[in-house]
Amino acid sequence: MSDTKRHNFFPALNFLATLFLSVVLAAPVFAHGGEDHGDAKPAVVSNQKGIIARTARAGDFEVLLKHSPAEPDTETAAKIFVTRFATNEPFADAQPIIELTAKDGKTFAVSAVKADAPGSYSFTLPPLPAGDYTVLVELNALGKAATATFSSVSVEHSEAASATVSGSWARTALMVLTAIIVLGSFGGLIIYAFRFARREPVNEETAAA
Repeated sequence: MSDTKRHNFFPALNFLATLFLSVVLAAPVFAHGGEDHGDAKPAVVSNQKGIIARTARAGDFEVLLKHSPAEPDTETAAKIFVTRFATNEPFADAQPIIELTAKDGKTFAVSAVKADAPGSYSFTLPPLPAGDYTVLVELNALGKAATATFSSVSVEHSEAASATVSGSWARTALMVLTAIIVLGSFGGLIIYAFRFARREPVNEETAAA
């Protein structure tokens, strides 16, 4: 590569490197926007039917909590599935005791009914005021007691829940759109830099003639 080409190429390369580092450093800002960095919470998944699923560990067991979105002053059907943590094998004799705790410390005891499937229990969340609750599932199995904790179980009107989901989708769409624009611009700049660096310098004497 001639000295002139090096002179043209390296400033463009430095610019691209600076742009790339800016994108990399900015990525955590988009990825962690609006998150709560307090105590770790169990994984929460919502399927197309609106059923919310959460998992938490209780000693040698894992508890899966599934329920419909809970609305204020309305009973909500729910289920738990108890499996061995090491093997994921259903455990049929967990004897769960379920308790809900509000932020003000008020507690609600809930009775669980053993279902036909091994390790499966059903129960009903009572009519509750709007707010966030902690669900404790205590297991008495194999001579030991262990508790699975599900924090931030929300009781809210469906409109509020929909707004939360819509906001989450909007942030995700913005992140994807930003990534597409940045990557497209980055690719275009790379092509431009190499084309610019490969151009032959114009001979001034020839141009003057």
